Amino acid sequence: MNQEKLTIDLLSQIGKLLLQHGAETELVETSIKTAAMKLGYKNLEILIFPNAILLSLASSGTLHNTRLYKAERQDVNFRALDRVSAMIERIDAATDRAKLLEELQNEEGLSPMYPYYLRNIMAGLGCGAFSLLFGGDWSIFLATFFASSLGFYLNGFLLKRYFNPFIAIILVSFTTTVYSGLFALGNEAAHIAIASSILFLVPSVAFINSVNDLTKRHYTTGLVRGVRGVIISFAIAIGISLALHLLGVEKFI
Repeated sequence: MNQEKLTIDLLSQIGKLLLQHGAETELVETSIKTAAMKLGYKNLEILIFPNAILLSLASSGTLHNTRLYKAERQDVNFRALDRVSAMIERIDAATDRAKLLEELQNEEGLSPMYPYYLRNIMAGLGCGAFSLLFGGDWSIFLATFFASSLGFYLNGFLLKRYFNPFIAIILVSFTTTVYSGLFALGNEAAHIAIASSILFLVPSVAFINSVNDLTKRHYTTGLVRGVRGVIISFAIAIGISLALHLLGVEKFI
């Protein structure tokens, strides 16, 4: 394989993995440039979109290769970010690029996910812990745990069947709110269970990355990530509002 083509495929794969697993734009750009410098390439043009990367690699003033890589999904996986960063650290001019590219393309081996049932339980425990922090008792904790665990499972179920993610969030927030309200029925602190059970849906990383991108002058990606966070928040609000109406809650404190 042509050396320049292999190099740009390697750099594009690095950027793609960072972008789709929750890295801010500045980190994606810096990581690609660092890897290129270590491989002996200084003339590199990068354009980062919210869900794609465009790279042009030049040698002796002549553009050899231009590649557009699309990030198929947008999730948060800090373990994958750490692994990619560690791989960049060990790159040098003698690195076997084909072998490294093969490692990066093996995304499951790069960052194996915890079993889904374990992630489901931990999401329930996390939301339940917040309910205790918000002043709930152990009955509220249990209501929050079961409702958020159910919501987390439903979210994964819908996304695996390629539901529109925003429609899925409305359905999940609706279902989670209804069940948390029913599980905490008759408890004066039922509002704590309802508010805590949907915290796993909050797009915190999207908002953090949006602010980081905007302050570092990556305006396009910053605005898109911010708008995405707002739409997710709006979808959550729709689901909660419908559920509260169904439960007959007129005032939510």
